[in-house]
Amino acid sequence: MATKRSLTVGINNYSVFQPNGSANLSWCASDARKMKRLLRDSFGFTEQYHLADLNASRNNILDTLRHLIRVSEAGDTICFYFSGHGARVRTDLSRADCDSYYECLIPASGGYLTDRDLTDIADDLYPDAVNFTVITDACHSGGMHSSDADLKCRTPRFTRGLLDEIVEFLQTLIPFGICATDHSDLQNNVANVSQSEGVIDLDPDPNKTLVASCKSTLISACHFNELSWESGSIRQGLFTKAIMETITQSNPDTDYHAFIQALQSNVSQRINSLIRNSNRPNVTQTPQLFGQRNRMSERLLEGWIETPLFQ
Repeated sequence: MATKRSLTVGINNYSVFQPNGSANLSWCASDARKMKRLLRDSFGFTEQYHLADLNASRNNILDTLRHLIRVSEAGDTICFYFSGHGARVRTDLSRADCDSYYECLIPASGGYLTDRDLTDIADDLYPDAVNFTVITDACHSGGMHSSDADLKCRTPRFTRGLLDEIVEFLQTLIPFGICATDHSDLQNNVANVSQSEGVIDLDPDPNKTLVASCKSTLISACHFNELSWESGSIRQGLFTKAIMETITQSNPDTDYHAFIQALQSNVSQRINSLIRNSNRPNVTQTPQLFGQRNRMSERLLEGWIETPLFQ
C-alpha cells in the first residue's frame, strides 16, 4: 500500500548564528506546524516528522530525509517543507570568480543545505516511482533590506563582498530542492545580474525551470530576484498562508500547474495589501515551480501515474 511521508521544518531561532537575535524570524515555526496538519488532514500523510528551531540542525534534517528516501517505494510520496532563512553560496568555494551558485537553506545550526546535499542523499531514489516534492518558504536574494517586528524577509543580509561577486560573476543559479543530476540543463539560466538597494536583480531563463534531469519537484516562495515576506498582521509567511487558503478554500485534488497559478494570485494580493507602500513601491513575490517537466499535470502530492521519466 502506498505511503505518504513528510518532514516539516520551521526555524524562528537563529541564535546559533546571531546570538543577539537579529536574524530571528517570527512565524516560521508555526507555519511548519500548520503545514504538518495540512499534509495530514488534506492529503493523507501518515508518517510525519517535524523539526523546529534548535532541533532543526543540518544533521537532523539530512538524517530524516535519508530515512524518508531510504524507506520509500514505488507509489509513495515524500514531502519536505522548510520555513526559515535562505541564502546563496558558490558551487566552488575556492573560487571568488565562480559563475555558478547554489540557493541554500539555513538550518538552525551546522552548515548550509544545498541541492547537492539533497541530490547526494537521493542517489538511489527512482523519480519515476516516488513523488518527492520540496516546498520552501525562504528566499535567496539577500540584501540590505530593512525589517521590523511586523514585517520580515526570510533571508539574512548578504555581505557587500558577496553581493559584488554575485553581480560580477553569476551566470548559473541552482535552486534548492530539484535534485539536479545534470547541471548542464541549468547552465546560464540567469542574465543581466545587478543589485538595487542590496537586493540582487536578474533575468531568469523561463525555459530552464522544468528540466528532465531532476529527481524532485520544487515549489518555492518567490523568484530568484525576490524576497519571501512574513507579516505579523496575518501571523504567517505570505507564501505559507497562500498554501493554506488555496487548499482549504478549494480542493487538494489539483495539479502542480494549477496550484502554482493559484498561489501566485494569492501572494500577489497579499503583497499589494500588506507589503507594498511608498517605501517599498516595487515589491513583488511570485511563487515558482521547478523540477520534473513531465510531471506537472499530475495530482498534487499524490503517487505518480505510470508515465515515462523523460519526454
